[in-house]
Amino acid sequence: MHYEGAFDVAGSKEKVYEFVNDPKKVTTIFPDVQSVRVIDEDNFQLKAKVGMSFIKGTMDVKLTIVEKKKPTFSKLKARGTGLNSVVDLESSFTLEDGPNGGTHVKWAADAKISGMMASVGSRLIDSQADKYVKQIIGSLEKKLS
Repeated sequence: MHYEGAFDVAGSKEKVYEFVNDPKKVTTIFPDVQSVRVIDEDNFQLKAKVGMSFIKGTMDVKLTIVEKKKPTFSKLKARGTGLNSVVDLESSFTLEDGPNGGTHVKWAADAKISGMMASVGSRLIDSQADKYVKQIIGSLEKKLS
């Protein structure tokens, strides 16, 4: 599944870059996070409640910032396990000067889901994943505004 979009914020590229590369800050944009453990500046873990249809519970997610080009680009990989499922996610943020000052944030995310969560059917997964991505990006946009 592939998702992408863009939004503008008043903050500088440096401010946005620092936010998306700070494990303690970026994990605040994910819904239903129960705990966060920072291993180092590029590796961290979180536990979050997730659910769709009859599948509900918690997932353990390991995240790694795999590419940084200060202050214009960042790429993050995540792997969530739990509920007899695996979710692999790769997301990136490209930061450009905004048309009226501030920063134009382009984002992209690719997700692969396997296991029990994949068994509920592609329509339901696409709908839930789209909702989840919109929540995360909406939260990011709000925190950067």
